[in-house]
Amino acid sequence: MRDMVKPTLSLFIICFVVSLCLAFVNGITKDTIARRAEKDAEEQRKLVFSDADSFKQVEGWEEKDESGLIRNVYAAYRGNELVGYVFTAAPTGFGGEIEVTVGISNEKVISGVRVGNNSETPGLGTKTAGSDFTAQFTGKGIQSDFAIVKRPASLDNEIQAVSGATISSTAVTKAVSASAALGGKLLQEQNGGDN
Repeated sequence: MRDMVKPTLSLFIICFVVSLCLAFVNGITKDTIARRAEKDAEEQRKLVFSDADSFKQVEGWEEKDESGLIRNVYAAYRGNELVGYVFTAAPTGFGGEIEVTVGISNEKVISGVRVGNNSETPGLGTKTAGSDFTAQFTGKGIQSDFAIVKRPASLDNEIQAVSGATISSTAVTKAVSASAALGGKLLQEQNGGDN
């Protein structure tokens, strides 16, 4: 019994000291990590809505989102003029959640799509972050629900999937469709209910 007490106590002390060190390091770095994450998110917003020069977080949109995929909504401004919205969505792909940022202009057109953090399969699902895939959405109207196809897209609402990554392509497309639907509601509300 005595032989077990000494190693157990030593292991407990080592674990306690390591836990204290980790807590200390976390306390020092958490603000820096949060600032860096916000800076990265701001860069993503600027990339999907280059016409805007500032963004303001929108409140009260949650009850309008029927998809459950939207995480954040920002109003995009050029000077004092509201020029559209930027949405951050998190659909589930093959490897887990995919961070998707979508810009919707006042003209009810997608201004850009960027795929951020994800755990998709390297060389397959991660190709959804490439401009070959995301550029298919840019300039399309928000009035239609997008459909994934495995052949070259021939209709305006069709998006060609990344070969071998249909699940990831579908997840990103769902995020864009959810953003478009919510964007349409916010724009309609902004315009006093006019279509």
